[in-house]
Amino acid sequence: MQLAMKMMALTLATAVAALTLLPATLSHAASGEEVIKARIAFMKDDVGEQWKTLAAFAKNSAGSLADVEKSARAIVDLTKKIPAHFPKDTGRGNYSDDVTRALPAIWKDGAGFQKEIQRLADESGKLAQLAKDGNNDAVLAMIGTSGSYARTKIGCAECHKSFRGPAVKK
Repeated sequence: MQLAMKMMALTLATAVAALTLLPATLSHAASGEEVIKARIAFMKDDVGEQWKTLAAFAKNSAGSLADVEKSARAIVDLTKKIPAHFPKDTGRGNYSDDVTRALPAIWKDGAGFQKEIQRLADESGKLAQLAKDGNNDAVLAMIGTSGSYARTKIGCAECHKSFRGPAVKK
């Protein structure tokens, strides 16, 4: 009985250790190109999908202020994940321009990059509050009625201007 208990305890301890180390192992095992693909998917699928809701509301009056609030709060949460998608040496200079648009400025000016991420979080939080308060005009002013992130007051464009290079024409 004692031997069986010791074996179960050892098996459990091994499983816990493996699960604890798994995320670190996977992140180190991923190639730079895999990291870049995951980053692009995150920005497009996760952040971009939330932006689509905001843009549709501003441009076409689609959805509701509750939808805007939900998406703005989701962006606040997603900003916490942005830095992890930009590990060192996964930008232009290490990879060709057709693989990534991430500029070396991200790592050379890490404080500036963090500041822009924080601005996106702060402004998205303000947008969520305006939507919650039912302030339709302020929501539209903040998003911009064009629905383009480049014209928004939220902070997307500022980060893209400094830290994202132009797309390569294929």
